[in-house]
Amino acid sequence: MGLMRFGKRRSHLIGSFLAKIIRPGKQKQQPSNNLAGIFAGNWQFVDENNSRIHHLHISLDLSISLDGRSLPGSVLNLNEKELVFLDTYGYHLRIDAIDEHPISVYDEADDRVYQLTPCDSTNL
Repeated sequence: MGLMRFGKRRSHLIGSFLAKIIRPGKQKQQPSNNLAGIFAGNWQFVDENNSRIHHLHISLDLSISLDGRSLPGSVLNLNEKELVFLDTYGYHLRIDAIDEHPISVYDEADDRVYQLTPCDSTNL
């Protein structure tokens, strides 16, 4: 009886495997390998409290610098709509994107959202 169960299970597994080869079902969508490319670049935003323009650089390895200074921390979440970064002080930066273009950055330390605009790297 044990051999019979093993034989049925084995034939079921082989049949399932062949069915997927012969008529593949809906494939799982693979995440884009270039999600970092959505956010990478040079951006600027204005702090209206002090009328200061800040420059944000995000590299393809998702390292972040603000006004030319490296911001130590780690990426917590990355998808086509947001990049969430946790700095070493425990505050989050969330960069939001629409249609694969970053539009804003939320700074938890200030509890403020800043609108992002692309900037020329030569002006940094």
